[in-house]
Amino acid sequence: MSTNEIDRRTFGKAAGVAGFTALAWSPGTAAQAAGEPITTSSPDGSITAQFRLQEGTPQYRITRGTQVVLDWSGMGFELGDRRLGEAAELVGIAHDELDETWRPVWGSSAEIRSHCRSTVVRLHEQVDFDVEFRVFDDGVGFRYFFPQQPDLGDFEVLDEHTEFRFTADHTAWSTPANYDSVEYLYTETPLTGAGKLHPWQEPREDAERLGDLATPLTLRVADDLYLAVHEAALLSYPDMTLTKIDGGPGLRSALVPRKGEGRRKALLRTPFPTPWRAFLIGREPGALVESNLVLNLNEPCAIEDTSWIAPGKFLGVWWEIHKGRNTWIEGPDLGASTENVLRAVDFAADNGIPYVLAEGWNKGWKTGGDFGDDQDFLTPNEQLDLRQVLDRCRERGVAFLAHNETGGGVDNYERQLDQAFALYAELGMPGVKTGYAGDIDAHHHHDQWMVEHYQRVIHKAARHRLLINAHEPIKGTGIERTYPNFVSREGARGIEYDAWSQGNPPEHTVTLPFTTMLAGPFDYTPGIFDITWFPPQSPQDDHGDSNDGTRVHTTRAHQLALYPVLLSGLQQLADVPEHYEGVPEFEFLRQVPVSWDETRVLHGEIGDFITMARRSGPAWFVGSLTDEQQRTLEIPLDFLGDGRYVAHFYRDAPGTDVETNPNEVEVDHRLVDASTVIRAELAGGGGHALHLAPAGQDDAHLPEYR
Repeated sequence: MSTNEIDRRTFGKAAGVAGFTALAWSPGTAAQAAGEPITTSSPDGSITAQFRLQEGTPQYRITRGTQVVLDWSGMGFELGDRRLGEAAELVGIAHDELDETWRPVWGSSAEIRSHCRSTVVRLHEQVDFDVEFRVFDDGVGFRYFFPQQPDLGDFEVLDEHTEFRFTADHTAWSTPANYDSVEYLYTETPLTGAGKLHPWQEPREDAERLGDLATPLTLRVADDLYLAVHEAALLSYPDMTLTKIDGGPGLRSALVPRKGEGRRKALLRTPFPTPWRAFLIGREPGALVESNLVLNLNEPCAIEDTSWIAPGKFLGVWWEIHKGRNTWIEGPDLGASTENVLRAVDFAADNGIPYVLAEGWNKGWKTGGDFGDDQDFLTPNEQLDLRQVLDRCRERGVAFLAHNETGGGVDNYERQLDQAFALYAELGMPGVKTGYAGDIDAHHHHDQWMVEHYQRVIHKAARHRLLINAHEPIKGTGIERTYPNFVSREGARGIEYDAWSQGNPPEHTVTLPFTTMLAGPFDYTPGIFDITWFPPQSPQDDHGDSNDGTRVHTTRAHQLALYPVLLSGLQQLADVPEHYEGVPEFEFLRQVPVSWDETRVLHGEIGDFITMARRSGPAWFVGSLTDEQQRTLEIPLDFLGDGRYVAHFYRDAPGTDVETNPNEVEVDHRLVDASTVIRAELAGGGGHALHLAPAGQDDAHLPEYR
C-alpha cells in the first residue's frame, strides 16, 4: 500500500462505506439467478436501470421511456490473478429509496433535492462483490463495492471491465484522454470518430500518455435525448478514461495506470467502494447542465464548521506574465514585486474584490520550467515584502491567496505541505491556488497515487481552514459536496492559451458548459477586457516568441457574460487593473457573485450558443454567449418575481466585431418585468450580459424596455 495512504476513517466517511452495512438483503429468485433482469426505476418512472447475469457475466442496461440509452453492457474486473465477470452467481438483492434535501455551502443552488431509488446486487465469483445502482429523475449512477471478507484484504486492480454499449453511432462532444492533462479543445464527431484533436489544438508530444476518450463525454442519443458519461466521487482510485470497443459504437473503461508498475491500476484494501459510473440524462442539452446527479452521488459535507468557507472573486498578478510583459522569476520585470502586488491590493479594495493572488510570490522560480524541486513555499521572493503586503491587505479588507506551483515536484511539495499550510493560516491567508505544471517523474497526474495526493491536500487544507483552487488537477467528480473548501480547479483548457498559442475558438466557451462543467466548477480565468493587448515583451519572458500575435477570440461582452455561465467558487478577474479602470462595463464584474441560490439554462445548443440565468438573493444575472456566428437570441424574463426590475445591459454594440472592434460594449438601463422578452443581438464570438435588480422609487425615471 502507499506510504502516503489516506486515513481509512476519512476515506470511509467520504466514500460512504458505512451505508453498505445497514442493507436489508433478500435472496434473488431462481429466475433472476438465471438471467431475468432486476429493474430499478427513477421516482418519476421515466428512467430505468436493469441488471442481469448473462451466463455468469454481469450486465446492465439503461432506458428513458421507450428509448434505449445504453444497451446491455458487461461489467467485470481483473484483481491480480482473479477475473470477475465470467462466472458470477447471485447472492442477494437489497432495494431502497433515498430522499433528502440538502443545502450546499456554495454553488449553483441554495438547496438541492436528492431523490432516487436504489438497488444493491451482491454477487460471488471467487470473492463477494456488490453492484449498487441509484436511479434519479435526471440519470443513473452505479458503483462496485468490495466488502471486507477473509479472502480479500489488500488487493490490486489490473483492470476494470465496465462497458458502455450504445445503440448507434451518436454525435459526441469529446476530447482525447491523457494521463496528465485535460487541457484540450472539444470536437463534435460521430462516436466512432471521437477523441480526435481539434484543428486549433497544438500537437502534443506525449502520445504515449494518450488514451481514446476522456470524461465527461457528452452525446446526442436522439433529437430529444442527451447523455453525458462521467464518474462521481473519485477517491483513492485512478481516473477512468474510455477506450473504443472494436466492431461497433461501444466503449470500455480504461483506468489510468500506476506509472512504472506495468498493468497495475490500483492498490486497494477492503472495504472499498469504487467511484460511481455516472450517466446524466436529459431531453435537451440544458437539462444536463442543470442536473445535480454528480453532486448527489457524493457524500454529505465532512466539515462540521463551514463558516470560514467564503467563495469570491480575486484579482491576480497573472495575465501580464502570460502575455510576456512580466515574469515569474526575480529580476527587473518580476510580476510579484511589492509595488505590483500593492497596486493589485488597492484596486481590489476599491472595487469590492475580496482576494488577490500573485504568481511568483515565493522563492524557487527558474526560467525554463524545470524548478519543481527548488520551490520554497514558505519564503517570499527577494523583491516581495510579504509583511507589507499582508498589512495592506488587513488595512484595506482584502485577503492574499498563496500560490503553490509544484512544477511537477510533488515530493518536494508533500515535504513542505504541513508547515506551509500552518504558516498561511497563521498569516491570515484564506486559501491556496495549487499548480502541477510539468511532468511528475514517478506518477501520472491522474493515477491513483496522485488522486490520493489531491485528497491529502484538500484534507490538510480543511484542517487549516484554507480554500483550494487546483490547477493541472484531476478532473472534477463532485467531491466539493463533501469538501466544500475545494472551491475550484482548472480542469479545462483555459484562457491562458489565448496568450501563447493559437488560442481557443469562440465555440470553446459555448461547449464547456455542456461538457467540462458537468464535472463541477472550474477556473477558466475569464474577464479579459483588452482583447488584442500585446504589451512590450520582457527579455526574460519564458514564452519566447509564442506570445507574438496572440489574442483572445471573443468580444469583451462575451467575457462579461462568461461570469453567469461558468461556475467557479474562486472566480478570477483575469485582466490587468489598468484595463478595468474607468470602464463603465466593469460595474458588471463588481456586482456579479460567484455563488448562487438558483440556476436556469434558458436555452442552448452545444458548441453554438447558451443563455444561463442565475439568482443571488433578489437579483438575477444572465449571460448569453455565441460561437463564431452572429445571432439574435430571445430571452424571456418569466423567471422574475412580481413587480418591476431594472435591467442593466452590457452587450455587443452595433459596431462590435470580434476581429476589428472587439472591445466595444454598449451599456444601457431599462425597466422590465416578468412579461418582458429581451432581444439579444450578439456579434460573432460575442456576448450579452444582464444584471436584473428589483426597481426602487429612484428608478422610476428609467425608460421601459421595448
